[in-house]
Amino acid sequence: MSLLLFGIITGQSTITLDADLRLIQSERLAALVTTNDAELSRESAAVMEYGDKIMRIHQQTTLIPMRYGSLLADEDDVIKHLKDYADHYHALLLKLSDCEEVGIRITLKNRGDETVAPQSSGQAYLLARKSIYSVSELATQQETLINNALAGLYREQRAMLSVFNGQRTYLLSYLVPRATLESFKSEYSKLTISAGEQVILSGPWPPYNFVD
Repeated sequence: MSLLLFGIITGQSTITLDADLRLIQSERLAALVTTNDAELSRESAAVMEYGDKIMRIHQQTTLIPMRYGSLLADEDDVIKHLKDYADHYHALLLKLSDCEEVGIRITLKNRGDETVAPQSSGQAYLLARKSIYSVSELATQQETLINNALAGLYREQRAMLSVFNGQRTYLLSYLVPRATLESFKSEYSKLTISAGEQVILSGPWPPYNFVD
């Protein structure tokens, strides 16, 4: 048996829990866990159910969400974890306080140099690989445009290259106070995004990309 960790909240939070969730408290923090009696399922339905539980908690209070698969041995192990990371978690909860994560995903054009063979000259191969994992000038221009237009409406912004539905994307993540969320979406809707790259707004979500 082990305990599956969903997230960390303050010990003072008052929330309604799903029947299978319980709280383990220490250091003015509370860990939300369920008992895991078998091998952790990797089925998409189980991952989605996990995400749905996190969303329901997030909608009630400030939450540090955990990625699926965060297992701890037992209650003593959870308490030790809370003690070991108490300062870190308190600082995170302060940063995330009453915030949502909003994503803006810029789909990058596929590059034809993804099949460059390693037998090419070393320099040519490395330059090709660098090009594949780089961000287009148009995407960085869009990022600057978006950040400037939304300045003052988000607490923190991060960007990363990723793959979504088989497409290379440049994901802009914003930590947005709930008090400015509607203004954030309204100002975004006024933007004229440059043609050539598809740009999609998503969220709000629990702040997964702001918890490291």
